[in-house]
Amino acid sequence: MRLVIADDSVLLREGLVRLLEEEGDEVVAAVGDAEALLVEVARRVPDAAVVDVRMPPTHTDEGLRAALRIRAEHPGVAVLVLSQYVERRYATELLTGSSGGVGYLLKDRVSEVGEFLDALERVAGGGGGGGRGGLRPGGGASSVGARRPRRSAGAVDPA
Repeated sequence: MRLVIADDSVLLREGLVRLLEEEGDEVVAAVGDAEALLVEVARRVPDAAVVDVRMPPTHTDEGLRAALRIRAEHPGVAVLVLSQYVERRYATELLTGSSGGVGYLLKDRVSEVGEFLDALERVAGGGGGGGRGGLRPGGGASSVGARRPRRSAGAVDPA
């Protein structure tokens, strides 16, 4: 899978790059702000973008606004939003009316790396990405589905 990563935390961004490349994914760009995210998505047209909610310059909702633009301007690019906070208004806007390819995960609720990878795989496959810390269009938390074939299989929840 070809990915663009956007997070203003260098440690988290570089950690995600290493993790995803170890899983066999290709990270085509890793950026620290929403403007660079939009440029790289337009330039590289990845399969998916992993986007932090709060990024420079104001550290409020730049990532969510960029995710909304990506979905509007590049509907074939899946988006998985990572957040420390539930931003209900934007999360609802991002998830409402989506036919898939969108997910929202709370960083501190992802207890295993596999949960993140599963959510990303589901989103990139056109489904919704949620985990125990994820939100779906219905507004509630959900469980993550089947794991990637290249990793050991785990419990499957058809939710």
